[in-house]
Amino acid sequence: MPVGWNLSSILLAVVIATGVLSILMALVAGRKARAQLRTHMPASPLQILDQRLASGEISVEEYRYERYVLEKGE
Repeated sequence: MPVGWNLSSILLAVVIATGVLSILMALVAGRKARAQLRTHMPASPLQILDQRLASGEISVEEYRYERYVLEKGE
């Protein structure tokens, strides 16, 4: 009888470990999928404006005006 108990305990541990690993793998896969979706999303108008200022394409004054227009919706 002790041998049967040990075998069933080992099988139960394997089943539990498999379930835990499956859940962890699903969580990691979900995070990776969400990260990929975020990288493929188009930039918002404010992000584009920030990039244009950082690259020197527009001046600080133009940046402030355009940001004001975007925020106010005019």
